[in-house]
Amino acid sequence: MLARQCSYTLQGAEPLHAHIVVNPTGLLEVDIIEKNQHFTSGFEHIYFKRGDECMQLVCEQCEDAPEQQVSLSLQRQDAFELYQMIDDAKEELECLLCDL
Repeated sequence: MLARQCSYTLQGAEPLHAHIVVNPTGLLEVDIIEKNQHFTSGFEHIYFKRGDECMQLVCEQCEDAPEQQVSLSLQRQDAFELYQMIDDAKEELECLLCDL
């Protein structure tokens, strides 16, 4: 079980860079470099929403911002890649738990 890392340029008025770690234990960690922000969310609190020109990664509950939901605007291709990484991590954890 290895964590997977990726970096994306967020869509918006000013280009921000997000470094994302997909942890196979069921956590997504995000660092917004320019704003010096960090948040962590469980896979069960994450969903993707289609926007007009981009995809929104929405984290309903974040450990570092429990009172608010966090939304990141990603290019469609980046969102699909991230979705695949999360899905692969879920399957990997499920297989490991079945083996135990």
